[in-house]
Amino acid sequence: MELTSEELAILNGDEGKARQFAMEILVKVGESCNAKRLIPIDSVHLVLHAYKSAFTAGVEAAERIAEMGGRFTVPTTIDPCGMDTEDWRAARTPEDYAKMQIRLNNAVMKMGVIPVWTCTPYYGFNLPRFGENIAWSESSAVSFANTVCGARTNRQSAIIDICMGIIGKAPEMGLYLDENRKGEVLIQLNVGRPLKQWEYPALGFLLGKKLGSRIGVIDGMKGSPSQDNLKSLCAAAAASGSVALLHIVGITPEARSVEDAFSGNIPEETISVREEDLLNIRKEMNTHEGEEIDFVALGCPHYSINEMIRVRDILNGRKIHESVTMWIFANSYAIKLSEEMGIREELEKAGIIIRAETCMIISPLSEWGFKTIMTDSGKCTHYAPMECKTDIVFASTEECVESAVAGHVVMEV
Repeated sequence: MELTSEELAILNGDEGKARQFAMEILVKVGESCNAKRLIPIDSVHLVLHAYKSAFTAGVEAAERIAEMGGRFTVPTTIDPCGMDTEDWRAARTPEDYAKMQIRLNNAVMKMGVIPVWTCTPYYGFNLPRFGENIAWSESSAVSFANTVCGARTNRQSAIIDICMGIIGKAPEMGLYLDENRKGEVLIQLNVGRPLKQWEYPALGFLLGKKLGSRIGVIDGMKGSPSQDNLKSLCAAAAASGSVALLHIVGITPEARSVEDAFSGNIPEETISVREEDLLNIRKEMNTHEGEEIDFVALGCPHYSINEMIRVRDILNGRKIHESVTMWIFANSYAIKLSEEMGIREELEKAGIIIRAETCMIISPLSEWGFKTIMTDSGKCTHYAPMECKTDIVFASTEECVESAVAGHVVMEV
């Protein structure tokens, strides 16, 4: 890569060990991917956040970088914590696990992280602009930033994202380049009506399996999907595949038309998605055939305040069945709003537990011994069988709430 005199000085150690180490990593990554230079970035979102995925090696690496004097030079937020930050003991987090998680938290805090502990940093903490270069790691946030905001980021990885935060730059490669953001596959959405709430994550799950890492162009989206709908779609696509960018015609800033989205590319494939395809993928997403459930989990990605209000409204004063445990995972901002609005109190009186700044996938959920998770999350549907060792029932939010009240699976479809 071609480095500026300032970058060469950092590489030579003129600005300390931490910045030298970070620059060495970025140069190696850039050269391995044929990047020509480093470009400035405006924010970072870290994925070295949970002991469950970082393990001891990740904790020690973060501590070493912090001890070397590593400090973030651009706004840097972080993914959900590996345990409930309000009451990890009540969440049955093992003491040894908690100690390692606290060490990890202390290390990134020493580097200057903004401790949002959420997979939805775009909800009030770190909202990127159209065309802005950022360096994010959380798969669902990356997909949302590229697809909905029109910002530019690759799917960064742990430690590399820390290095980008320290230097404030990233190798210019992948989705930072115009030529790599062109549509590759045309998705004709032939439903003929606005999608139902559960159909957004189902569509994302289906597209992730079909696209892999290719860039799909969705034509035919009806109505005006909410930010929460788009969050669910992007998260599922990024989980079941490795989708970092979808062009949704009329929604994605770079996709005012199909022609804009492809920018001269000829579609290498056309995929037709009909209502029956969404029903079929929904069946495929479910691994549990019985009516028994013991756990309903919502908030992967983290629930917004609007989604918490929706659950309250669906409950309409009813209580969760004594045989079912129901949790909602959210960031501190949404939780604070729910408290000020009285919604948290209503949900907790109904028997719902609010889990703060963590989620079912990256916390030690196995300590509870749950057998079946019911969720409205396509992302949780993909990861839970592996990470939580449970069966999965994927359903709409309404069906999740009705099932929690009834004490058994209640499906409208």
